[in-house]
Amino acid sequence: MATSRTGTGKWKRVRAEAIKRARDNGLTRCPSCRTPLDYEWSKRPNSAEADHIIPHARGGTDTLDNVQVICRLCNQTKGAGTKRKRRTGKRVEPTTRVPW
Repeated sequence: MATSRTGTGKWKRVRAEAIKRARDNGLTRCPSCRTPLDYEWSKRPNSAEADHIIPHARGGTDTLDNVQVICRLCNQTKGAGTKRKRRTGKRVEPTTRVPW
């Protein structure tokens, strides 16, 4: 049976330590988009979040060496890095081959 690793004790400790270190080192802006980080509130687009550099889905570990602190928006956009970019092209109108 597959279980979720979200919320494991080890990840919670690593995440808390990474955010504490980032705050102590004076990290005030997201390294990716330069948005001011908010350490006080969670679940906002500019909230500070711990993110795996190498995603857990691709074999990344829950260690401080593999964690960076970025804003929530960048973290959600990044995902596991497995999403494909959406192609934007001209819309093609379907043609009917049934004679009316």
